Amino acid sequence: MGFNTALSGIKASADYLSVTGNNIANADTTGFKKSRIEFDDLYNTSVLGAGSSNSIGSGVSVSNVAQEFSSGNLSYTDNNLDLAVDGTGFFVLDGGAAQTYSRAGDFKLDAEGFLVTNTGGNVQGYNAVDGIVGGNLENLVVPTDRIAPQPTTSMELKVNLDSEGEDVPPYIRADFNPTDPDTYNYTQTQTITDANGNNHIISYYFAKSELPNTYQVHATVDGNLMDDTGSPILPDTYATFNSAEGGKDYNLDGIVEAPYEILYVGSGEPGVLDIAALSRTPVAINATINGIAIADSLDPAMMREPINIARKAFDPLEPASYSYGNTKNVYDSLGEVHTLGYYFIQQGENNTYELRATLDGKEAYTDPSTGEEKNFLEAGTIVTFDQAGNMSGTYRGLPPYEISQPVSLELSGVDPTNRSIIMPIELNGSTQYALDNTDTFVQNGFSAGELQGVSFDEDGFLIATYTNQQSATLGQLALATFDNTDGLTPAGDTGWVASKESGPANIGRPNSGTLGKVQGGALEESNVDLTAELVGLIEAQRNYQANSKTLETENAVTQTIINLR
Repeated sequence: MGFNTALSGIKASADYLSVTGNNIANADTTGFKKSRIEFDDLYNTSVLGAGSSNSIGSGVSVSNVAQEFSSGNLSYTDNNLDLAVDGTGFFVLDGGAAQTYSRAGDFKLDAEGFLVTNTGGNVQGYNAVDGIVGGNLENLVVPTDRIAPQPTTSMELKVNLDSEGEDVPPYIRADFNPTDPDTYNYTQTQTITDANGNNHIISYYFAKSELPNTYQVHATVDGNLMDDTGSPILPDTYATFNSAEGGKDYNLDGIVEAPYEILYVGSGEPGVLDIAALSRTPVAINATINGIAIADSLDPAMMREPINIARKAFDPLEPASYSYGNTKNVYDSLGEVHTLGYYFIQQGENNTYELRATLDGKEAYTDPSTGEEKNFLEAGTIVTFDQAGNMSGTYRGLPPYEISQPVSLELSGVDPTNRSIIMPIELNGSTQYALDNTDTFVQNGFSAGELQGVSFDEDGFLIATYTNQQSATLGQLALATFDNTDGLTPAGDTGWVASKESGPANIGRPNSGTLGKVQGGALEESNVDLTAELVGLIEAQRNYQANSKTLETENAVTQTIINLR
């Protein structure tokens, strides 16, 4: 009897050594969960199945080798395909014969782009189609195809135009004073002869008004601003010139008005009808100075044009020709990049800006359907702001030259592969505050791109990045939990399979319910406590030696009995 007791103890101690040695051997195995040996004592029973109160034990048996599923430490790596579960859950693997479950996330890509383990098992998850993650559990795959280009089809521009900016030349707010050059922009003089044969010098002064390209005209005779009655030599008079570009037939006579050409001269600021009629009244002076009658007339055609002081014709390469401008990239249907330019030109002092657009430095393209030149953005497009600095609308037609009509901003011809595409552009949220000119531009196009890398976020989404700075969701990892994790059956390769005791796997998506998060670029270390295992070795060795001593003693006693004569 004593021999069996000693043998059971030796066998149990040997099993203890084996379990402890296995733990030590896997101290550096990724995702390994240490084992713990559990013992039961043995007692003889009578025929009736019950031992007496003074029964002697018959040794020990190994009742169970349990695994401890506590989490190991996370070790961070430089590999985006190394994964760890931060919390509850197992990776779901398809090994061919059956699903296995593991905490070891040292995954790789095989030749076909599938995410696999070192032993070739496929990692399970939910693949995405066109960025939409599906609901069917399948082998997770990383498509290595290049991403197709997407043409720009919409744009959003949010701009702030500095409210302290000014038209060119700026509006002169000071009262006119012929002795103060800051109260006018330029002058024009002529000499006349009175009835007595004496010469007099008449000077005309042009001071920029609040309207675009419009000047208030003042006059003096021999330096006198007032006549003998105290009235101004010249009553309120305004002159409006064409822009530096011209290019429009305002009175519809078939003749395009020239750049800087005088369009209006009259006693008040011009309106649209005045411009359309080319109302140009000669500037008449009838005054009495020191008792001498002075009369003169300045023909509008002889007025000096503001060529040297007015804003020059728009040129995207010349910053002085616009108030603010910037360029951004847009894409055609082949993925070719083009440079879109947008430029704001302050017109007058009524919070009005002309908007111009260019593509690859040009403002117009050849319409393939008509063969005519057409602007990407129709001419005369303006943007206005209210007194609070908020954008109040977009229009076509610049006062006082034209009647403003509300329009939606649209660009045409910006895709050279398909000139018929009409592209909206939104300016919502644009402002005119006393801040530096700034803008934020967003468009939805991009060029073709090759796969550059993949990574996982905490929700287990597989994110691909491409050489065109785009990213795409390729799928989502699956995790599994069990009603009784301790009931899992080891399957080797740091994996487990479900059993009757564990119950079926509850498969779901990371970071939802009780499932933990996914940590990319990290591996879960073994949960083996090496110090504790070394102490366990000493205990197992001691137990083994003690049971061997029992066996030796039983042998000695038996030998004594045999030697009796």
